[in-house]
Amino acid sequence: MKSIPFCVVITTLLACSTFAQQPALARRPERLVSPEVEQGKVVFRLAAPKAQQVNVRINGRKDLIAMQHDDKGVWTATVEGLAPEIYDYQFDIDGFVSLDPANAWVKSGLRPNYSEVEVPAHPAEFWEAIDIPHGNVTIHTFWSKSLEAPRSFRVYTPPGYDQQTSEHFPVLYLLHGSGDADDGWTVVGRANFIADNLLAERKAKPMLIVMPNGTYPREAGHEDDFENELLKEIIPTVEKQYRVAPGAANRALAGLSMGGFQTLNVGVKHMDQFAWLGVFSAGARDSYAQSHGAFLDKANDQLSLFWIGIGEDDFLLKSEKDLETLLNEHHVKFTSHISKGGHTWTNWRHYLHEIMPLLFQPAAK
Repeated sequence: MKSIPFCVVITTLLACSTFAQQPALARRPERLVSPEVEQGKVVFRLAAPKAQQVNVRINGRKDLIAMQHDDKGVWTATVEGLAPEIYDYQFDIDGFVSLDPANAWVKSGLRPNYSEVEVPAHPAEFWEAIDIPHGNVTIHTFWSKSLEAPRSFRVYTPPGYDQQTSEHFPVLYLLHGSGDADDGWTVVGRANFIADNLLAERKAKPMLIVMPNGTYPREAGHEDDFENELLKEIIPTVEKQYRVAPGAANRALAGLSMGGFQTLNVGVKHMDQFAWLGVFSAGARDSYAQSHGAFLDKANDQLSLFWIGIGEDDFLLKSEKDLETLLNEHHVKFTSHISKGGHTWTNWRHYLHEIMPLLFQPAAK
């Protein structure tokens, strides 16, 4: 029989003795799964043993959804019949608003943050991640000389960008709305997945999408600072670090709400920089005719596309109608799309999906 060295036996016995003398380790509490989604049904869970009342608040629904608790203090609510969509939600715990601690998907910004949940469609909707080639989203941080602050922007590159080392791409500069940040168009807007799906179906031209942080201090004059940041800092950085096609014919500017107003301001003043404009849920302010009328007179000669989209229940619908009136007065060619619904990401995702196939097409003008 093969002998075992004495030192090994002693070491093993000591180790076993030491382990036996240790107190039993406390078991970790079972990890909650929240939200749990299956066939249009969403189950929300929250561990709050000391709470007296917990509700789920889903953005867009007027009613609070009451949660029930078990003897371990785990609160649960099941919501059925939700249409395929991305939903914002929060927990209301005895009047205190909270994110879902079990859910890492968070929509952040200047306004109250929300947890996010996706109810998928069958077959998948145009904004969903499916089994196709996907592009990359890169975060860039820099010191803005225009705003004298650290800033960031995100860049979507299409599938195969890193392999196609000789091809140069047009660029869509895509602006978010008030209260959001430069991650809004990817976290909730799903711009990268919308682009991936369109490219997989060969419905859009491969392009980069640059998503700046459009928020700036509200004091007078800072709107010009954002304009300078975009034109003099972000665009030159993108064109230095990425393979992009130069010139206005290869640049588009589009945005939602605040970003739509920024598009109307910056894009119309600089049609020598952008030949494609998309305005989502925005319109003409009172002074716009005076400040931008002279630029509009040149629009037909410089723009390949002026696209406007808004919901019939949007609170900015009158402003959009005023814009249409102004454009007609200046004989500007434009495309207007009035959809159902209001001032929502549901519409903005649709507008992006509609405008992208139109961009950078040679016969558009």
